[in-house]
Amino acid sequence: MDMKITNCFRCLCVILTVITATLVMTAQEKKLPAPSFTGGKPMNEVVAKRHSVREFDPIKQMSDATLGQLLWMSVGVNRPDVGPSRFGTPANRSNPTARNWQEIRAFVFGKDGVWEYIPSSHSISLVKDGDHRNLVAGTPEFSQDFVMDAPYSVVFVVDLTDLPEGEQAKAMALVDVGIACENLNLACESGEIATVPRATMDVKGISELLGLTPLQIPVMNNPIGYGK
Repeated sequence: MDMKITNCFRCLCVILTVITATLVMTAQEKKLPAPSFTGGKPMNEVVAKRHSVREFDPIKQMSDATLGQLLWMSVGVNRPDVGPSRFGTPANRSNPTARNWQEIRAFVFGKDGVWEYIPSSHSISLVKDGDHRNLVAGTPEFSQDFVMDAPYSVVFVVDLTDLPEGEQAKAMALVDVGIACENLNLACESGEIATVPRATMDVKGISELLGLTPLQIPVMNNPIGYGK
């Protein structure tokens, strides 16, 4: 009888461990609503109306569906039937990159934490708890406080880890981050979301927070939200 009780207890512990791990994984990674592949404003209208906004409504929040749509249009997978590139990264992305490196990573800074967008699963994975948008707003020497009124800021990081050495590869990576950033600017205009592309931020602070290496460099950021 004691052996049966012991075995039952062990089985229960295993089950609880699996359930706990599943709950933790769910809490750490959040699946976003499927993006819409159709709709939005005509491109001519989007380009004609695209403009930078630096005043955000601090009350109005953004839905996961809207956030997911913007991330997908920036750096998401737009052709699910296309396989991975020769570098092992998804080849079917909305943002073209030199030699299909796909070295651009997008991090979402919000009130409740910092998340990395995972294009292959259209989800966001928690990197750090807490509100760290002040690092995106700027440095102690210079900060733009309007960033704190936007519910989210997207920070684009160039990951040079697997790229060839040399200035040419780095220069092309900087071009690639500009493409992703412009994708987001146009996506925001299409969805009537306010944004402004920025280079101002605490690069050192963000790098330390996210545990980035010297080859993983925050380059651009966009606060996103609703204008006043």
